[in-house]
Amino acid sequence: MNDIAAGRRVVIVSGAAGALIMLSGILAPLLSHTMTSISVHHLLHAGMAAGAGMLALALAAGLKKRDRERVWWMIPAVLAPAVGLLLMWPSEYAYLMSHPWLHVCDHLGIALAGFLAVFSAQAYVRGLGWPMLILMVAMDAAAAGGFGVSPGLVSLAPPRPQARSSPSGMGKKVQPLSLRARGAHLYLTLGCSGCHSVNGAKSIGPTWRNLAGYPQTLADSKTRIANDKFLKNAILFPDQLHLKGFPRGVMPDTYRAMLAGARHPRELRLRAIIAYIHSLSNRGNLSRRPSPNVLEK
Repeated sequence: MNDIAAGRRVVIVSGAAGALIMLSGILAPLLSHTMTSISVHHLLHAGMAAGAGMLALALAAGLKKRDRERVWWMIPAVLAPAVGLLLMWPSEYAYLMSHPWLHVCDHLGIALAGFLAVFSAQAYVRGLGWPMLILMVAMDAAAAGGFGVSPGLVSLAPPRPQARSSPSGMGKKVQPLSLRARGAHLYLTLGCSGCHSVNGAKSIGPTWRNLAGYPQTLADSKTRIANDKFLKNAILFPDQLHLKGFPRGVMPDTYRAMLAGARHPRELRLRAIIAYIHSLSNRGNLSRRPSPNVLEK
C-alpha cells in the first residue's frame, strides 16, 4: 500500500510540475513577446512540449482498463505531432509578436498537440507515451535548427569562404569572408528576418531595403538620417529609438549582449549586420564612414 501511495504522489507531483511548465510556456508571449532569435523561441516550444507530456503521462495513469488499449487511440497519436509541427511551420513571427494573444493561442495549440500525442500514445499502448514524449520534445528542438520551419534557418553554419586559384596555379587562396556576406547570414540566424524584410515588404519592423542613408521619422516627429551611428543605436538600444509607425517594445534589447560589450570588443557581428543593411540601400555607401569590407579573424 505504501508503494502504491508513493507512486500516486510521484504521478501527482510530476503532473503538477508538467502543468506549471506547460502553462508558463503558453503565457510566455504575454510576459515578453520578444525573443533573442527564432531558434531560441523554438527551444521554448520544446520545454512546453516536455511539460505537456509530463501532464499527459500523469493523467493517462488514471485511465481505467476499459478506456485503454483501444485501436482508435492510434489516430490522434499519429495526427497530433503533425498538427504541432504545422503550428510551428510558418515563420511569420512578426505578426504573432505584434498580437500577443494570438501568439498565446498558437502556443496553446502547440501544447495541446503535445499533450494529445503523448496521452493517446500512452492510452494506445502502456509505455508508448514515453517514446512519444521524447519524440515531441526532439521535434520542437529540431525546429530550432530549421526543421519544418523556415528555409533560412536550415543552415546555421556560417557561409564558407570561396576559394580561387593562386597566380602560380600551384594552390588555392582563400578569399576573406566579407562583412556583407556574414551580415546576410546573421540576418537569418539571429531572427532578424522575423521582423525586418529585405525587399521593401511591410513587416512589424522597418524594412532594411533602402533604410540606410534615408531620413527616418521618430515617434516625436523628428527625423534622422540612418547612418552607421543611427543603425548601431537602433540595434543595441531599441527602447531609446522609437520609429514612427511601428509598435514600441517589440525589438528585443538582448542584441546588446549578443553583439557588443566586453565579450565583443571589436563588434564584428554588429558591423557585419550594419554593412549588410547598407548594401541593401541605394544610399547606403553615401551615409557611412569608410571601413574595410573584410571580416577580421
